[in-house]
Amino acid sequence: MKKTLCLLVMVAVAGISLSALAAGPSDPASGSTTAGRMPIGIGFAGTEETTISGLVVDESGTPLKDVNVKLYIGGLLVAESLTGTGGDFEIVELINYGDDVSVDLWFVPSTPDLVMENVLLKESSSAIQHGLYSRCVSRVKLDPIVDVIVRIVDLEERNAQLEKKGCVG
Repeated sequence: MKKTLCLLVMVAVAGISLSALAAGPSDPASGSTTAGRMPIGIGFAGTEETTISGLVVDESGTPLKDVNVKLYIGGLLVAESLTGTGGDFEIVELINYGDDVSVDLWFVPSTPDLVMENVLLKESSSAIQHGLYSRCVSRVKLDPIVDVIVRIVDLEERNAQLEKKGCVG
């Protein structure tokens, strides 16, 4: 009887432990910063908590407030954030680094005189094979902690940038 009771307690404890693991890591507190921060947790099957943060500025380097930062994984919108008064943003998301999907950020300004910007963090093999992303799309390596600085400009300046890179014409 004692052995059976002990075995039942061990099974119950193991079940509680497994259900706690299945819940995954908790969301970070709002307003947290990335200074000196390491990834909080590793998920399942190669999924890792990833912090993507950065700064969005205009042509003169002035921080831009209320730029909508959108994170797409495999073409699906998975997270978004607005830049603060200092042009800063932070998105914390579980990303499976083993998945063969593209991961990119879109920066959508709140004013119509500025042009959206796209930053590619990871390109799927299919996207590479079919040439879905231009060589002129900005690229930043996807890591557990990613810092991005994006300059959003008007259409005239954007065209001048693309021409200088040899992307127009």
